[in-house]
Amino acid sequence: MLQQPLTIISVLLGAIFFSLQMVKRFKWAEKLSAVLWIIFTSALASNLGLIPTNAPIYGELIDFTVPFAVCVILFTVNISDIRRAGRPMLVAFGLASLGTVVGVLMASLTLEPFLTEILGTNSWKLAGPYTGTYIGGSLNFFSLWSGLELGNPDLLAAAYAVDNVFLFPLYALWMILSTVLAGKYVVGKSWSVSTNSEVEVMAPKEKPHLDPLSVATLFFLALAVMAASNWIKSSIIDIYFPAVPAILIVTTLALLLGQLGPVRRLKGAWEIGDLAFYLFFASVGAMINFYQALVLSPILFLYVMIVLIFHMSVLYGIGRLLRMDVGVLTIASVATKGGPALVVPVAEAKGWRHLVLPGILIGMLGYAVGNYVGYAVAHLVRILL
Repeated sequence: MLQQPLTIISVLLGAIFFSLQMVKRFKWAEKLSAVLWIIFTSALASNLGLIPTNAPIYGELIDFTVPFAVCVILFTVNISDIRRAGRPMLVAFGLASLGTVVGVLMASLTLEPFLTEILGTNSWKLAGPYTGTYIGGSLNFFSLWSGLELGNPDLLAAAYAVDNVFLFPLYALWMILSTVLAGKYVVGKSWSVSTNSEVEVMAPKEKPHLDPLSVATLFFLALAVMAASNWIKSSIIDIYFPAVPAILIVTTLALLLGQLGPVRRLKGAWEIGDLAFYLFFASVGAMINFYQALVLSPILFLYVMIVLIFHMSVLYGIGRLLRMDVGVLTIASVATKGGPALVVPVAEAKGWRHLVLPGILIGMLGYAVGNYVGYAVAHLVRILL
């Protein structure tokens, strides 16, 4: 068994390389997502005895990669652009987020006895990542999982796998439900959406050039934010609000820096952020026990199902009462769960090119607010329990 930190990191990077190659070369592998491949491959390496399932380097990588990735990705968010999404899309985002919050509260309270068997007195914490992921996508899921110190890599693997499995029926639901409801939703005049916001959606001909100056600047700023956040938490926040995780401070400082044009224009933020998250996934995967992950999946499946039922019911139910456009409601759901990347294929498939830009913008808004809402909902569940 390989025990040295450098050799363990080499194996984890090998798992990332293999997973990205699989996703790049095979369509069926791409449907499972690179993240699931990375988690599975690194878990396979540890369960077969190539690397240990418990090593200090895993914790060190997790503690570094999550806040680092959150920093560099949030550097790309321009809050002032959110206004371009328009009132209908912003209201739809609010309804989608409200549906998520209600669903998480119902799932957490209904399944509390079963969740307590898994997480003990920390069962309330599960509400954080699931709120975050249905408001801002996986970025918020993993940052809240780390920030709330949920730990339990077996549960994380099962939770993320279940969350991804639901993407397939969700995609079908978005496509079918919007068609079925389209003729039944009479759009009010105050909720009309301009068709002049179309954007040209084209695959880039070449990847953005990464220059050393941009990469060095991104690393410098991200590490500076992380250091400042740790100081603010230990010297100020812990005195008055010790339960506030450092990831919320990281989120706030990164968003503030992202409003500066020179920071937002730095190249390579997404590529560097993705690589950091990949190392996080690989570290988590290496600590997984396959059997335990499978045992935990059924209760999480039920949890997500409850969340989705309320998410859809509140979004489309209140949306119809307000006489909102079904396309706007659907894209809001897509943006909150799938993020900006999933908005484009759904909007293109439905012929809603005018909703691409607003959908992308509220997807970025989800990145920005998901951590705050997830943290608040988790503590609300704690109070209710």
